[in-house]
Amino acid sequence: MKKSFKKLIALILCAAMLVSVASIGSFAAEEPGTECNGECEYYPTVIIPGLGQSSVCVTDDEGNFLLNKDGKKISAFPAYIQIGDIIKKAAVPLILSLLTQKDIGLSNALKEVIRSCFGINQADLNAQIVTNVKVEKFPYSFAECSEYEMSIINSHIPFNKYDTDLPYDHLYYFSYNSFGNHIQMANELYDYIQMVKEQTGHDKVNIVPISQGGTIASAMFEYRPEIYDDLHKVIFIVPCLDGSRIIGDVFNDRITFTNADYLYNGFLEESRLLDRNTARLIEVVARILPDDVLVGALSGAVDVLVNEIMTRSTSMWAMCPSADYPTASEKYLSSPDRAKIKEQTDKYYNAQLHCKANIQKLVDNGIQVFNVAQYNYAMINVGENWNTENADYIIQLDSTSMGAHAANCGETLPEGYKQANTSPNCSDPTHNHISPDNVVDASTGLLPDHTWYFEGQRHDLTQHNNIILETAFYLIAHDDVTDVYSDPRFPQFNKGRDVRIIESAIEQAKAVDTSTLSAADADALKNALAVAEATLADTSSTNLDKACEDLTAVLVKIGVMEAVDTSDNIFTKISPFLFSLFGPNGFSEMPGIIIDTVIKPLFSSASSILSR
Repeated sequence: MKKSFKKLIALILCAAMLVSVASIGSFAAEEPGTECNGECEYYPTVIIPGLGQSSVCVTDDEGNFLLNKDGKKISAFPAYIQIGDIIKKAAVPLILSLLTQKDIGLSNALKEVIRSCFGINQADLNAQIVTNVKVEKFPYSFAECSEYEMSIINSHIPFNKYDTDLPYDHLYYFSYNSFGNHIQMANELYDYIQMVKEQTGHDKVNIVPISQGGTIASAMFEYRPEIYDDLHKVIFIVPCLDGSRIIGDVFNDRITFTNADYLYNGFLEESRLLDRNTARLIEVVARILPDDVLVGALSGAVDVLVNEIMTRSTSMWAMCPSADYPTASEKYLSSPDRAKIKEQTDKYYNAQLHCKANIQKLVDNGIQVFNVAQYNYAMINVGENWNTENADYIIQLDSTSMGAHAANCGETLPEGYKQANTSPNCSDPTHNHISPDNVVDASTGLLPDHTWYFEGQRHDLTQHNNIILETAFYLIAHDDVTDVYSDPRFPQFNKGRDVRIIESAIEQAKAVDTSTLSAADADALKNALAVAEATLADTSSTNLDKACEDLTAVLVKIGVMEAVDTSDNIFTKISPFLFSLFGPNGFSEMPGIIIDTVIKPLFSSASSILSR
């Protein structure tokens, strides 16, 4: 009777939510939808994905999804790109600015383009998104998701590529808008977990916060401490627990690419967003405008993006490091009209300061907490602090590891360095928590016995590291791995990897008709394929790149793949040459520089000689 009454109350509450304005209204409480009815060995697991790993789409005024010409929903993250609108706003000012070599409306046009594209996720002064966007949510397990819904989930995290012993009716995906209201999302996550318990019949769940998802989980621990009774395991994957130095730099005006010297001499290449040849080509093409015009236009566009979009988003503020928050909030949130935003961001700032203590409470309450961190991949060079501490391209190691100490990228700890052993959670003081490459001292992190480290792993490619995913999938389905020493398949320190190229090569190799090959080529393909598959499956192997190169070489030799041209093009020489002679100046400024630095001195010297 008590259980039935509880379900009845849940259904009534759900019905009330369905007619309310709260977005959590789509989470419908139901009879347990699992075969086990809550009695099996597995705990349901909620994936809390990272930045941009949820489907957020544009709608009309009635809330219906807008479709593109291919009949697909139009993404609103990170922006709503309308090429026709961009051309309409920017074409004339760009042409006039090119013709006159002056800023003839270009800066204003770029500002309007930013407002048009990124404004789709703009929040009001209450930190609520007020535009036509909708998050595609999944208020039921993977087992009930449609083929289309699973394609969305797999496009962000490729569950379809890996086996998990966890039944799909125990696996859930909590989606959200990365620009959304952070307090609201933390409360939605709490309610979502209650829904999962109701649907599955289990009294506890696992949660897997990934990257930005870590900020939502951290907020929930602070705002809804009653959640501790509902958790069995927490498995963090590269969590943004103390922000990203990128956001801290952007919010404190420490941006690098508005520095003309850097913009024209290595910014794009060092960002690793583009290959070397393309980056240097763009540097040359950018000189079609004077540097003050281009940099001025870029600076204005950045100001609109930061001031009007990012700093109104409490989710963006949640990714600002605690050390950077006071000065940034003073700059952007001190005016009376932003008082309600600041009230909410101050609340998360306190959660950030309490983060380690709250995670320690999880441990003290018997909840198993695990973590995956990545290191030795320098921060993307958007801000001035891009190479001042160890990172994984997006987030500094201190944030993702809960306090591990490390040498900077490309460096090692001092000779004779001894581990600090400052964590209260190491079960054995004889444990060696210094990484084999002498870069990381994990003993200063909160969970040294429960944190795995991947060297050289790029943050935004985490979902393409099969070892990380297999570790997480095993942890959520099994309880025999209790720490980093439990299973040799999952060593504490490992190498980063991106398996997409080798997976593609393996697929192509398997499709080859070996009867058309010579005996030598067929044997070479068979052997390289076997090594590639074995290396891919080996969770402790560090030879993936070599195996991939060997298999690719065979595929190139037999004509299945084309060799990739990695040689430099002419622009890799022209761009540095232009910078050495003309600095960041544009093409139109170069003649004047030549006259001032070459011709005038020559005439002056000649006149001096003739006058003697």
